[in-house]
Amino acid sequence: MAVEYIRDVLKVDQVVGQEMSQVLIEGDVIVPESKPDIGKILDVSGAVVLNSKELIQDRVMVEGGVRYNIIYTGEGDDELIDNMEDETGFTHYIEIPGAKPGMMSVLKCEVEHIEYEIVNSRKLNIKTVLNMDGKVSSVLQLEAVQGFRDLPDVQVLKDRIKVVSSREQGSSQSIVREDLELEDGLPSIQKILKKDAHIKIKDKQVADNRVIIQGDINIRLLYSCEDQNEPIQNISYDMPFTHTIDIMGAYQGMDCSENVWVQELFVEPREDINGELRILSIEAVISGEAQVFETDEQEILVDAYCPGMVMEPKNKKVKLTQVVDEKQDQTVIKEVITFPDTVPRAEQVLHTEVRPVITDQYISDERVIIEGVLVSNIIYRSADVSAELASLKEDIPFRHSMDVQGITEDMDCSSQLMVEHVSCSLIAPDQVELRAVVAAQVSVFSSSEQEVMLGVDVKEAEDLKDSGIYIYFVQPGDSLWSVAKKYNTTTDNILKFNNIEEPYVLHTGDKLLIYKKLEVTL
Repeated sequence: MAVEYIRDVLKVDQVVGQEMSQVLIEGDVIVPESKPDIGKILDVSGAVVLNSKELIQDRVMVEGGVRYNIIYTGEGDDELIDNMEDETGFTHYIEIPGAKPGMMSVLKCEVEHIEYEIVNSRKLNIKTVLNMDGKVSSVLQLEAVQGFRDLPDVQVLKDRIKVVSSREQGSSQSIVREDLELEDGLPSIQKILKKDAHIKIKDKQVADNRVIIQGDINIRLLYSCEDQNEPIQNISYDMPFTHTIDIMGAYQGMDCSENVWVQELFVEPREDINGELRILSIEAVISGEAQVFETDEQEILVDAYCPGMVMEPKNKKVKLTQVVDEKQDQTVIKEVITFPDTVPRAEQVLHTEVRPVITDQYISDERVIIEGVLVSNIIYRSADVSAELASLKEDIPFRHSMDVQGITEDMDCSSQLMVEHVSCSLIAPDQVELRAVVAAQVSVFSSSEQEVMLGVDVKEAEDLKDSGIYIYFVQPGDSLWSVAKKYNTTTDNILKFNNIEEPYVLHTGDKLLIYKKLEVTL
């Protein structure tokens, strides 16, 4: 029997696949001719630079590099502090079956671990482990059945669902420039040893055909000076920025997800009016990606039957994902570190840097649990006669939990950590106390499967001899709808002969009187 439908277009995001992989990158760093020979390594750090990301069949191709900064003392001259920068490129493929060009993708990449070995005074071998998390999604578009035109007795069951549908994505770059003058009391700059920048987003909004992101670039600088007591100085500065990403079709009221990072950071010391290097010209190149999407509540048809007929629905399962909650908080990580016998004792701590690495995250008892390590490096002046500079590396395990009401263990979570402040105090020649304030941002997602009706096969029932009166005892899990469908009658008919009050909840063991008289004409 031909059926004429009432249809509506349903658009919903579907995760094609999400995979995590590790990449081992190895390369040699050669000391430039203008730099002194390597005496002692004080710090080796690396930052990921992503140059391109492309979806090909069943893969995400990532091209980029690890940009290294090495701080060291010159051979034979422990007072000579210098640094060098280098970059090792890589191409990596993340296997995601079903991925195709034109789909939407999100990539997160971070440095997990760095090892180095001094090959000789002019060469350094560095091995780096990167963690990559790639996610590919597409928009599934279905012509879902909302009703029937030629079946007046058809019984339908509908449900209201929240549907997330992505529209478009875009990317862009922008440049932020600003001059920074050293505060009074800080010594003049001799040489910039290290520069880092991290994005702190304060606000984001979708406007017509664009996404506007505002926040601060937290810039941290390490420089050498002529102060013999404190030859290394730290600067932390927040530089405001506004970044715009053009996305055709975006409009006010839509939601967005974003990923913004500092692609390049240039810092140039300049002389002030007194001829001292106390002004820093800062230029940051910002890269950003964004997706705009709509969250809409729609009514869909989930089941249908017609008394006296056989209806076989043609359904398709779709996966619905939505954000349950997002939270931010802070945690303080404290640790007393005892120096191993292989390093000299300390007289003065000069510089401390930490980097959080998440090793696991999960949900338990309405709490998001984040486990990881705080990768720390401490540069200090030794307590021996030579008072040479030395460094101590230590991985500090930590565990942090956040209360999020209403979440369950079958949900997914995603976390980000950023160090806001770090201090290190010398409590004994062989002990320091490290204290780090870490900001945590957590998002919790729920996923469920929903059947969407795309059509039905309808035919006349072969056996219509089930007219009569029935007594039915409600079983666990029964609803008014399921009982009516089971006896091929209507919910109104059951309500007519039974004393059931709104909201029409059935209880196990309840007795129902079901009266059926079938008169069907096709």
